[in-house]
Amino acid sequence: MRLSRPQVRRVDQDGLRELCRSLALQMGDFAPDVVVGIATGGADVAEHVVSALGGSPRLVITRSQRPGTRLKQKPLFAWALKAMPEALANAARWFEVEYREARYHLEASADRLRAGGGLARRLLGARRPHPSSQIVRPDLLAAAVAGAARIAVVDDTVDSGQTLVGVTEAVAAANPAAQIRTAAIATTWRRPPVQPDYVIQGRLLLRLPSSFDA
Repeated sequence: MRLSRPQVRRVDQDGLRELCRSLALQMGDFAPDVVVGIATGGADVAEHVVSALGGSPRLVITRSQRPGTRLKQKPLFAWALKAMPEALANAARWFEVEYREARYHLEASADRLRAGGGLARRLLGARRPHPSSQIVRPDLLAAAVAGAARIAVVDDTVDSGQTLVGVTEAVAAANPAAQIRTAAIATTWRRPPVQPDYVIQGRLLLRLPSSFDA
């Protein structure tokens, strides 16, 4: 796999609003009555999408974090990220994206070998549980989406899609009758295992005002 870097794009609030208007245009035929934004970056995106849709959808913000995201929010770590030169921060983010995608596909290959049983299973052993996203106050999310007919789950950027899938599954469990679609401004991986229903650009690292290292 050739290690070509993705495009990096720094976006201010005006630029973010413009991207969200484009995303809302894609979602126009779906006409969601609830837009769920995944904090932190997805919260701003969802707010701008709701505004671009005329303010009619109800805005719901939920928080779902991977262990790595929780680490980034620790005060000392967050300070170090913000103090880092932008070129170095971009390189670190690129490395994180490459590492996580390579690890994902390696683990997927190992799972296929394990499924064959026999020698492969004995050599590889059982797969270690992968750290999962954790929704903060899922009861509030469930109450907020109850009764909605069409729900859009929105994030700023999708890497593995683990967080997007986790929130979408929680919404579906809370409201099985709803139509649910997903949206994001960008994906980062070359072969993302999860592709949002609506997306502006692939293979893009976004630098938003809300980014930990912006």
